[in-house]
Amino acid sequence: MRCGSCLPIRSLVVSLCVAWIISTSVAADEPLEIGTSPQLFADDFLIESSRHLRRVAHQAVKANDGEPIFTSGRLYGTVLYDDGKFKMWWRHQSQSGYSYAESVDGVSFETKAELSGINFAGDYTLAVEIDENAPDESAKFIAGYDAPGMAAGIAKSTDGINWTPLNDGKPVTHRAADTYNQVLWDKAAGHYKLFTRTDFGAGGGAGEVRGHRVMTNPNIHEDPTNWELVKEWIFHIHGESEKQRRQIYALTDWIYHGQHFSLMSVYEHIDDFSEGPQDKNKRHDKDVMNIYLGRSRDGASWDLSSVYAEKPLIERGGEGAFDNGIAIAASSIVTHDNKHWIYYSGWNERHGNADEPRERDAAIGLATMRLEGFYSLQAKERKGTMTTRAFVLGGDEIQINVKAVAGEVTAEIFDARGKTIPEFSGENAASLIKVDDVRAVLKWPQSLARLNGSVIKLKLTMKNAHVYAMKVNKS
Repeated sequence: MRCGSCLPIRSLVVSLCVAWIISTSVAADEPLEIGTSPQLFADDFLIESSRHLRRVAHQAVKANDGEPIFTSGRLYGTVLYDDGKFKMWWRHQSQSGYSYAESVDGVSFETKAELSGINFAGDYTLAVEIDENAPDESAKFIAGYDAPGMAAGIAKSTDGINWTPLNDGKPVTHRAADTYNQVLWDKAAGHYKLFTRTDFGAGGGAGEVRGHRVMTNPNIHEDPTNWELVKEWIFHIHGESEKQRRQIYALTDWIYHGQHFSLMSVYEHIDDFSEGPQDKNKRHDKDVMNIYLGRSRDGASWDLSSVYAEKPLIERGGEGAFDNGIAIAASSIVTHDNKHWIYYSGWNERHGNADEPRERDAAIGLATMRLEGFYSLQAKERKGTMTTRAFVLGGDEIQINVKAVAGEVTAEIFDARGKTIPEFSGENAASLIKVDDVRAVLKWPQSLARLNGSVIKLKLTMKNAHVYAMKVNKS
């Protein structure tokens, strides 16, 4: 295994915050080629300037009135939408293996079979992906798992049930700990990524300091061991003492139209049992785990602001809830029916340790999010404006994902130098009033077809509105 650029811990962790800003401002003078993919306003990548707007992070809404949807098993695991159905890989409550289940509605799952062929090390962790770079149908599904030696293994499958390990079942990395080992194809980068936990202290047990790493491999099917280390990191912004406040327990990457979002399980207030003894009914806030959403443009340097703002993607339950102690997300997010489906496992007690063990029950829950609704640009009663960077218009229609049930959004088009185009500005601006639509079409008096292929900028003026994303379309 080769090591790429490795930085000292403190420098590395600082880079997790600043690299986000840097990555969104490179080549700012060159027009963007955005094609027809949705462009989320989760960061400033597309934004040249804004005024009187704020970026709002939104939490997912629990389905099924906050009750679990599946009680036979737990995660670590995965839910994907494929072939017109939801497919779930779930871990047995006895921690003895995995099974596969299907659902039509995403709520009621029917178990179809136990998985076979994977030589788990004994902790039983699994993260499944559809391999978009698979050489043939035998590798339609790929999975990272805990291989012997508590390291990362990789397996492939045609049907998601019967698996064949790569590398003859031997680990493809050194120790990777006992949580998610996720392998996925990054089409934009042209390589596979492997996300695993790694150690900054003892290898498990007392003295364990949990960190995370990402590696890349040009083709796992040609050489599943050819991994190059890109980055290792821990939460360390506040210095050495932060390892008792928070540690990264698991992280997986979900790529949505080229933008990376991490599902982070963060272990908080480690080994702090000051809230009392065993109690499955009580909601605790020490020695617990929460799910946070990270953002990145490269899948290596993550914006961690949600963690430090203490704003989880999914709020743990309250007194008596199945998820009042620990929450761990599935390895990926499902996008279906104009919303995102976020499956997670909940436990009703704290993490505990060898000296302070905790008995707890586990089940699988579901939370959903508006399509592309993780972050929005918000204007309140005072009007706000946002102007994009110059981009090539590769279509004849612009849509925005907007919620303005009691508000309005107007849209104007400028040329590459920022000069107004009269036919699409001022009194000819497009206008949306009292609208809530994930693909609201901006309509100007003249067709956008005449600007197809031109370099333009889009200016939105908003009042009492949230705008989540924009998309160029070929009607």
